[in-house]
Amino acid sequence: MAEPKKSTKRADRPIYMTVRKLVNPKTGEEVSALVPGSGIDSYLMHELGLRTGDDVRAVLKLPRNAKFHRLVHALGKLVAEQIEDFQGLSAHDAIKRLQRESGICCEVQSINLPGFGALDVAVAQSIAFDEMDEGAFRELYKGICRHICERYWPTLTPEQVADMAELMTAVE
Repeated sequence: MAEPKKSTKRADRPIYMTVRKLVNPKTGEEVSALVPGSGIDSYLMHELGLRTGDDVRAVLKLPRNAKFHRLVHALGKLVAEQIEDFQGLSAHDAIKRLQRESGICCEVQSINLPGFGALDVAVAQSIAFDEMDEGAFRELYKGICRHICERYWPTLTPEQVADMAELMTAVE
């Protein structure tokens, strides 16, 4: 009987690190060092078999702004509650639909339908916290606010839509 295949999902999970000033025990000098950001991050490092003194290869990037991430989902909640076409959708699903409708942060894929020919479909990029960088996420937010004004609320400006989303975060 074959052994069950181990999941590789954990390997894709990022380990968050914090830059701290520490004293190098070999030289006695103060250095900047990366240390696990939390107990979970320490656990993930242990799970990888990392020990003190090991060399590692890493791709470093700053994490996204959690407050802004919540703001985007507040916009999705606002849309799901206030625009009839979106009622019944979760905040996340509303954002994904707006993303596809607007074409912002989407890749166009061509699908061949027998009897109909090729059809271009907008496939939304992942907005997961560790998938999309801060700059692209901000562009997505601005573009969705513009799209909402153009298609659903033509009497509002993108800034007014953004202000309403900001108010949604204040009441949560």
